[in-house]
Amino acid sequence: MIFRNSLPAAVSQMGPRDAEFVYNESGGHLSHMVCAYFFDTTGHPLAEMTHDDAVRWITERFGYWPLFTSRLQRVPLDLDYPYWVPADFDVDDHVHVHRAPVAGWAPIRELLGRSLGEPMDLSRPPWELHVMTGVHGIDELPGNLTLIMLKTHHGAGDGLAIRDLTNLLFSGPPKPETKRAGSGLSSLDLIGRTVVGLPGQAIRFGRGLSVTKVAAETVREAEEAGELPTYSADRLPTRFNGMLGGDITIDFLTLDGADIKAIRAAISDVTVNDIFLTVVAGALDAYLSEKGEKSGSGLAAMVPRSMRQIAEWESANQLALLTVDLHTDVEDPVERLTRIRDSALMAKGRSLHPAVRRYGTRIETSPAALLRLTGLSRRINKLDPSHKVIQNTTISNVPVSVDGNVFEGAPAVAVLGGQAPVDGDILRHFLIAARGGSLTLNVIVSRETMPDIEHYIELLRVGFTALLQAVSDQNRELVER
Repeated sequence: MIFRNSLPAAVSQMGPRDAEFVYNESGGHLSHMVCAYFFDTTGHPLAEMTHDDAVRWITERFGYWPLFTSRLQRVPLDLDYPYWVPADFDVDDHVHVHRAPVAGWAPIRELLGRSLGEPMDLSRPPWELHVMTGVHGIDELPGNLTLIMLKTHHGAGDGLAIRDLTNLLFSGPPKPETKRAGSGLSSLDLIGRTVVGLPGQAIRFGRGLSVTKVAAETVREAEEAGELPTYSADRLPTRFNGMLGGDITIDFLTLDGADIKAIRAAISDVTVNDIFLTVVAGALDAYLSEKGEKSGSGLAAMVPRSMRQIAEWESANQLALLTVDLHTDVEDPVERLTRIRDSALMAKGRSLHPAVRRYGTRIETSPAALLRLTGLSRRINKLDPSHKVIQNTTISNVPVSVDGNVFEGAPAVAVLGGQAPVDGDILRHFLIAARGGSLTLNVIVSRETMPDIEHYIELLRVGFTALLQAVSDQNRELVER
């Protein structure tokens, strides 16, 4: 035979959910993430790293993730999903050490924005490590700091997978890679596997079409009966639903954990994410109104939801994408919060409906060539910014924590992170845990589309304060009664 039935050592094939991030990659649709930790280096000189120090540190931890030393091997004509194979590479090319040239937030913003805006070379292992020493003069983070940023491709894992990886890197002992035997697939082996596998792909695709056709009909009937909320492209686009252009910028604010607990205690069944959505809804509506662009159809958000512990997906990415109405037609912040809570519950319920879950498996049986053609179609058929949309922005709660994370003896004090904006989804929000129970709200956007991100951050701060005050006023009225 021209190929072996089992894969060689240290070789694995991507699943369709992961391969989709590779096939969809384009200049306006980058598929990578960054996760940046701040460490308080006061009294910890070892954290003031040189390039050689950083190379040593990460190399000693390659054993925590096989993709540190793997590259992507694509199949000719993309007739089958790509493979992860061992890579010959120079670690020096993946590690970058910077010295903050000035005090304050500007050097960090420039580094994160540039990293988010630059595509990854998938002929090499899908990661970069950036270290910035000498960080200081940040109001929210007093002291001397070192920034450690890991950049990874979404095809290698979603935010929760990278969260788990960074927790190991910053809390576990060194774990050098065990020497791996094996190499990539030969051209003969690759072609043989592909040819023999094509009939199986066709059979799975046919069965998948049958299953998802029935599921789609069941979903339609449930929507018509009012059992499921309907997702349709009926929202007016905003400036953040056009083509991505210009540099990418990032900013953040910190939300006090005690204030968040007070809101949750006052409003029944409200989650942290509901509060987060409410604050973003008010700030985004206010921002657009100031620009004379208030949406007459109201705004909605795409909210990723982890399907771990819910569905058995054999992929590094295990996310369902929900649509949540932001109820920007409601002025009272407490009422808006309760309505968003109810809309989020309906969206979660929809994602758990058996027919919706069966319909979502259509990608699992899609042939690689079809996914590739879909990606090419995205590039050729440019986005029409006048078309109505399903969602206006992305709002994601990534449960990353700094607790227990240490870098060369220096404790972690904050973390930022997120994914690059893409065509049609230029404004993205990410909520991440901070020290002491507080939360960090990251905003990532094209500077061309939002030239005044600092003002938007202030609108978010004002909105959170207004929600907290409204909840307090409501409690006082209840007591007085």
